[in-house]
Amino acid sequence: MAAWRQKQWKYKNTTPKILKKEECITGLSASRLMQTAGNYIRASSKYMVFNIDGHGGGCLGVLPLSTTGHISSNLPLIYAHGNFVSDFGFSPHDDSLLATTSFDNHIKLWRLPDVPVLTAPSAPESEFPELPRRGDALSWNPLVSSLMYVVAGNLLRLYDVRTTTKMFEFDDQEEVIQGACWSLDGSHIVTSSKDLLVRLFDPRANSSAALQSCPGHEVVNDSRIIYVNDNRIITTGFCTDRSRRAMIYDTRNLSGALDNVDFDSSHGILVPLFDQDTNMLYAYGRGDNNVRFMESTSKPPYLVQAACDLLKAQVKGACLVPKTAVDVMKGEVNRLLVLSKDSVVPVPYIIPRRSYAEFHSDVFPDTYSGEPGCDVDAWLTGAAPQIVKVSLDPAKSGKKSEPVEAKAIKVEAQPVAHKTAVSNSNGTSGDAPTPAKPVEFKPKAVAKVAKPVVATSNVSPVSQVEKEDHSTQTTPVKHREPSTQDASARQSQLFKFSVKTSKFRHLKGTPLHKSHRIENIRNLSNRVPGESNGFAANPERCAITLKGPAGLVSVLELENVGKLEDTPLPALSHGVPVCDFKWDPFNNSRLATGTESGAVFLWEIPEGGLEGVVEEPVKKILAHNDKIYSLEFHPLASDVLASSAQDFQVKIWDLQTETSLTLEGHSSPILAMAWSSNGIYLATYSKDSIIRIYEPRASTSPIREGKGPSGGRSGRIVWVLNDSFVAVSGFDRDSERCLQLFDPEDLSVGVASVELNNAPSLLIPYYDADSHTIFLTAKGDTIVQAYEVTPDAPYFQVLSSFHASNQHQALAFLPKKCCDVANIEFAKAYRLTQTMIEPISFTVPRVRSEFFQDDLFPDTSVTWEASSTSSEWFSGIDKQAKVLSLFPEGMTKLSEAPPEKVKERKYEKFDAATYKTAAQKRDELVNAVTANLDKHEDPLPQDLQEGVDSDEWSDED
Repeated sequence: MAAWRQKQWKYKNTTPKILKKEECITGLSASRLMQTAGNYIRASSKYMVFNIDGHGGGCLGVLPLSTTGHISSNLPLIYAHGNFVSDFGFSPHDDSLLATTSFDNHIKLWRLPDVPVLTAPSAPESEFPELPRRGDALSWNPLVSSLMYVVAGNLLRLYDVRTTTKMFEFDDQEEVIQGACWSLDGSHIVTSSKDLLVRLFDPRANSSAALQSCPGHEVVNDSRIIYVNDNRIITTGFCTDRSRRAMIYDTRNLSGALDNVDFDSSHGILVPLFDQDTNMLYAYGRGDNNVRFMESTSKPPYLVQAACDLLKAQVKGACLVPKTAVDVMKGEVNRLLVLSKDSVVPVPYIIPRRSYAEFHSDVFPDTYSGEPGCDVDAWLTGAAPQIVKVSLDPAKSGKKSEPVEAKAIKVEAQPVAHKTAVSNSNGTSGDAPTPAKPVEFKPKAVAKVAKPVVATSNVSPVSQVEKEDHSTQTTPVKHREPSTQDASARQSQLFKFSVKTSKFRHLKGTPLHKSHRIENIRNLSNRVPGESNGFAANPERCAITLKGPAGLVSVLELENVGKLEDTPLPALSHGVPVCDFKWDPFNNSRLATGTESGAVFLWEIPEGGLEGVVEEPVKKILAHNDKIYSLEFHPLASDVLASSAQDFQVKIWDLQTETSLTLEGHSSPILAMAWSSNGIYLATYSKDSIIRIYEPRASTSPIREGKGPSGGRSGRIVWVLNDSFVAVSGFDRDSERCLQLFDPEDLSVGVASVELNNAPSLLIPYYDADSHTIFLTAKGDTIVQAYEVTPDAPYFQVLSSFHASNQHQALAFLPKKCCDVANIEFAKAYRLTQTMIEPISFTVPRVRSEFFQDDLFPDTSVTWEASSTSSEWFSGIDKQAKVLSLFPEGMTKLSEAPPEKVKERKYEKFDAATYKTAAQKRDELVNAVTANLDKHEDPLPQDLQEGVDSDEWSDED
């Protein structure tokens, strides 16, 4: 289990207290309630209201919350509607205001006495316009006063309670809405419907269409939905095997479920109830005699089942009592009111303590006071509600905290590969990647310098960067407080982007046939330093490390596929262990290796490959006085190599003249470094978790610094989105693997983060610039995860993953020219396992695959040809990479293809007027057969037979 789970949940040992019969409310009749989307019972801090039998179900029983004992004929009733009351609810801002809806298509408001008494109102305070169909459910906004939605069939209407007028209507759902819920900040509404989709709506977006939607449960049976924190929802429903299931979603990535939790098999839907102060989630099934008690967490496992408590009666409905009404001085953290067929049973949940003489503030945090955060008018203009909390300490009764602005929910669509394809039989997701939760980082006060600028030819970029003298004084950075308008604008931008899905969302990784493999690899070394990938490949050959003290690096020709002979592999011998090695991107025959002695070896591989063991390199450079960590060739200039070592230095080498410039500023081991795609900047990430950005030709000191992943164990860094961001793969403070995104203009604040899992090996990123895709995998993994990086929120969009049949050591991706674009292959890699090397093809499924997919394959940069020489680069000349079209001859572009022919419908369109049931069809068939039967009036054959005369039967003869 992850390190963060080692800390025990403080409510884990909470247990329900079984009350005596006289402490319950008995003598009720609620055994024949109709099936609805409501809970059948609701409570405020003063009253409880529940459905009862009789009067066609149009009456509600109402009692003060403190009522106990037997209720016979003196139960106060609200004669609410002329048909069954399907749902009702108290306003969270007024304990005496009750809203009801019914099968009679009406909505009404009722005002109960301010002082709890055994009386009920005889007339509603107000009535709403009639609904087009029966009302199914309603819910008040948790923070905005006088705002409520009502569900009627496939419609969801928003009402201003002050004027009883309809504000907006969501009507884009074709099937009945089964469950709906407000977000905790009252800004969104989520629904689950009979068309098996989960939808997210923004009532302020002026659009009836959903912002996002994704598949829900597998069957059309009843379902429920609930928010459990600002960005996570849980739906309950059924599986195809009739078992009850809970599915967890992230509203920032509503393209698939994060996880599934299966329960038992029963016909009653599980109804969830959530307490956000304690993260307690309760779930009861209608007809069950138990209540499940779980912890809702923000990381896997998202639901931790604590207990399943048995009750004495079958549950009809249940609700949570407001926190302001619980008895905290008896350790009561929550109280459920359970409605059975003849009683209401209070179920207090008690947390064990040695003494209850004092108030325990550690388990009773300040709770929502019930004061509205804003009114409807301010909310419609984009205002964020103010949350006013109140202390539960009796000594501080009525003492309220300072208003806090509600945290705006972030709708960040990180598309997740649907887990139905990889789910296990128990509902879990196996090795599927857990989509991540983007987090924000607290800003640190660091000096801010200019953003990297791409320099043009023959222009030195030295003048384009602000110079800083760190030894004198620094100019403090002014942080502007975000305004409500800014927050609203950012929120609108998030919503606008969230509906966009990636074109590479359903990418498919396919191992090529075994005839393309190199098999029978022996003596592979597993002791490669963490700063090295341990595997490198180019279009012609690949390099791997072998066991032994001589630092052997074997070079294999990729065209020599098949099973290798049982003889020693040809190798390059260094005499000391090899720490890292890289192929020259402009010369497929040149390999650079770095050793523990601090030397850099340059090797030229002859045509046809190595033969035997080679001990003499073409060139040997004494680069450092200590162990080398990593090597990186310049992406555009030939003969330019960067090396980092244990002496905390980074050197940029001119391999032609063997001269270098040294970058300073590191105070801990350098874990990774990466060139920007324009070759002007170099980014490093070190063990002190600091990201540094250099412009080597302008200054030997970093021009920017910022805090990266806080784990500090290991890491990788890569430039993305045309050098607009840097992505860092590492570990957080909980030792969980993470992928974080930073803006090089201001490294003090993280842009986004993806928290993955707690495996010990580092995820190594491989970035494809054309598709903006980051592939992530680690030594010992069997899965290659993929994310598309976007310039706006959510920044990381989850793509489909590639699952291998066995563990691999590393991956090496090839240049774009090696991809078969005719077969929609946008990336190609080689996978190294313990005994073989196999090619992996990454493609995108398309319907019209016979055309060139020009929307997937833009003109690509020629990264396999140098744009400048080392002398030009060191002199300050920057040249851009050449651009090459991937459009193959003989194909037609998809954008220029003729329109696709409309396929004829296989079945006739459904018409309710002519639709016939199976029984009707059977009756028609029987009638037709009966009508066609011939009516025979001729006598039957037995009637034509001659009988025996009666006298012949006489015995006289």
